[in-house]
Amino acid sequence: MTRSAYGFDLRSMEIFVETLERGSQTAAANALGLKQSTVSQSLSNLEAALGVTLLKRQSRPLEPTGAGRFFYDRAKRLLGEARSTRRELMSQTFGRLHQVRVAMVDSLATAVGQPLIEAIKRHTDDYTLTTGLSHMHGHSLLTRHVDIIISDDRLENYDGLERHPILGEPFVLVLPSAWDGPVDNLRWLARHLDFVRYTPQSLIGQSIERHLRLHQFELPVRLHLDNTFAVLSLVNAGAGWTITTPLCLYQAGLEHLDVRVVELPTSPLRRELTLVSRRDELGNLPSQLARESRRLLERHFRRSLGDTIPELARHIDITH
Repeated sequence: MTRSAYGFDLRSMEIFVETLERGSQTAAANALGLKQSTVSQSLSNLEAALGVTLLKRQSRPLEPTGAGRFFYDRAKRLLGEARSTRRELMSQTFGRLHQVRVAMVDSLATAVGQPLIEAIKRHTDDYTLTTGLSHMHGHSLLTRHVDIIISDDRLENYDGLERHPILGEPFVLVLPSAWDGPVDNLRWLARHLDFVRYTPQSLIGQSIERHLRLHQFELPVRLHLDNTFAVLSLVNAGAGWTITTPLCLYQAGLEHLDVRVVELPTSPLRRELTLVSRRDELGNLPSQLARESRRLLERHFRRSLGDTIPELARHIDITH
């Protein structure tokens, strides 16, 4: 028999708990329908694997050592979880999830994070929500460190995933409000103002750089910033110009920014946000969260954008 990498399994924990609670190996064997020799061997193997003595064998009834008492408490909890898991599976009452781990782009978390958390809480006993660089979200989903991502990485090359479109938006050119020069020539613009870049580790930064290379723009590399607030703060202060998206503008507080927003003077470039999860693991929760995300974006993001830059709001695609 292959020994568990942990030194114990549920069966050995059950034998130990029964032995301690019933006071003898013989009583535990009778309760479990085992031979007394099987119980004795299991306890010996358990202690050898853990490298500790769990029972004071000279005591009658048997008593635990300090290590035994610690292991007893943990074993009782783990056995209880195992029995509860089996009951829920057998009775088909596992609709409410124990924990859901979600990662999303920080612009979306800023826009609709709080009401989206409320939606998650209705379907799970516990949750975690993280943001950060989008290229790490896909890796986290594939390595089972998170359950759901809402990202600009659809993980198209991987099977076994379900995908729910959330938002499509154009990239736009953002300049200081005082800029009165032409906006249809990026090379000329870059000679007069610094281009404020997203860090190349971010997917949004990679998309922008790829688009610039496609149009043969080799712009000076001076400013690399890792978040939208920093990027737009520099533009707002007149230090340079950037390329970003409406949702990122909304994240940074569009109504408080003193900037000029115009269409890119190149071919269009768009960002698509998609909810991705492992197929058939979370029931209908992914589709429900996708609907809730779209509803919240419609209510908060598009409405606000329509009040400030109505011509831009028409290019937002909140997929239903």
